[in-house]
Amino acid sequence: MIRQLTALTAVLVVACGGPDITVRRDSKVPLPKPATWAWGARDTVSRYELDPVAQNGSLHAKVRESIEHTLAGKGWKEVNDPAQAQVIVTYHIGIKRTTELQGTTSTMGGGWYGGYGWGVYGAPTYSSTNIRPVDYTTGGLLVIVRDRGTGSLAWEGLYKKDVSSADRINLDNVPKAVDMLLADLQ
Repeated sequence: MIRQLTALTAVLVVACGGPDITVRRDSKVPLPKPATWAWGARDTVSRYELDPVAQNGSLHAKVRESIEHTLAGKGWKEVNDPAQAQVIVTYHIGIKRTTELQGTTSTMGGGWYGGYGWGVYGAPTYSSTNIRPVDYTTGGLLVIVRDRGTGSLAWEGLYKKDVSSADRINLDNVPKAVDMLLADLQ
């Protein structure tokens, strides 16, 4: 399931429209309060993470800093040695670019009363359809919290948002997005 969600991740950017946040918590895996935690190595890399925008070093630094700040605000203590941590935290950033074809149909003519020489149903109806490609960009952040001892998934949250211009990342929006994503992490 984590790999499927990772494959759906895309870059964190706040633009028009609200984010789509999905959270999953396995109640069978205990989360100590407050927890000690350490950064873990990313276990998978999806093709969405290979997008050049998702490889932005400044974005990764801001996401890491924001996660650290939010977890500290919850009373979690970061430790440098993963062997001393109760939970391991990882994250993934990616961007999904898709193109869909959209059609617009225009109709002219027609009528029920008939006109000169057209008969009872009126003039013939003419339709034309314009089909054009529309590009969509979805950005997202996936945060995963695992029990260090068992490696079991304790919590994961996926933040997705449609973005209008993924090439211009506003790093000032990252802390707010991370806070929204981690709000339910207890």
